[in-house]
Amino acid sequence: MHTRRLGGTDLELTAIGFGTWQFGGRWGGADDAESEAAVHAALDTGINWIDTADIYGQGRAETLVGKVLRERGEDVIVSTKGGVAWESSDEGLQIWREAGRGYLTRALEDSLGRLGLERVDLYHVHWPVTGVAAEETMGALLDLKQAGKIRAIGVSNYSLGDLEAAGAVGQIDALQNGYHLMRRDVEGGELEWCRENGVGVLAYGPLAHGLLTGRMSADTVFPDNDWRAASELFTDAHFADRIEAVAELSALAAKSGRPGGVAELAVAWVLRRPEVTSAIVGGRNPAQVAPLAAWATTP
Repeated sequence: MHTRRLGGTDLELTAIGFGTWQFGGRWGGADDAESEAAVHAALDTGINWIDTADIYGQGRAETLVGKVLRERGEDVIVSTKGGVAWESSDEGLQIWREAGRGYLTRALEDSLGRLGLERVDLYHVHWPVTGVAAEETMGALLDLKQAGKIRAIGVSNYSLGDLEAAGAVGQIDALQNGYHLMRRDVEGGELEWCRENGVGVLAYGPLAHGLLTGRMSADTVFPDNDWRAASELFTDAHFADRIEAVAELSALAAKSGRPGGVAELAVAWVLRRPEVTSAIVGGRNPAQVAPLAAWATTP
């Protein structure tokens, strides 16, 4: 199984990591038993790391991952994120961003409890927060690393300016940002900064949230409980043009002999960048995970 070293750390990640965002239910619902089976299936392919976050289902995804880790009893590299707070009330679920020292410290302890771990391999602050200084956020992460609670420090959804500010405080080991054929803004500065500063890049959404699987048409409609029903990527006037582009890419994938079709081509396109350590791909059930066995061997 092909692996790549994450930045300046000693973590060797498979070229594909298994993402668990979908376990939170915002992708048209989720079944816990199917989610657990999907994690097992991903690890069975040889993928050696899982990406999750406390906000995915408000602890639901971390709890499921923790259950699988205990069942398997083997070494798995775990990445999680903190920095999105939530509260349930009679008015519904309230969600907001936090990146202060006290919050991140508490959030990590809660995550470790759900995962059943004493230390997490990689911990990301989920978003930069306006009004919270990089010195406070990075200072908290550096202290957690010094205390042995985390092995490596990551940031997620950071712009170039955010990276520069955080990097001036201490060494960042990983950047997790969205990157796919139809979202290339990180090429404008973030990827280059990571290369120059020894930061590994973990690309989420390499399949454009399902668009680059080739299974959609211009008539595709999403249920109300699927976040894509309100996403510009799937609802604006150019959606039909994107579907046409995917059809052309599908033909190219077939011509190049990729058995995984346009989806495999899309992942390979992300992994072509030397700055990218690994691409994060999810699946709600074992059937969706099965193709990853071949893709994860991509050099």
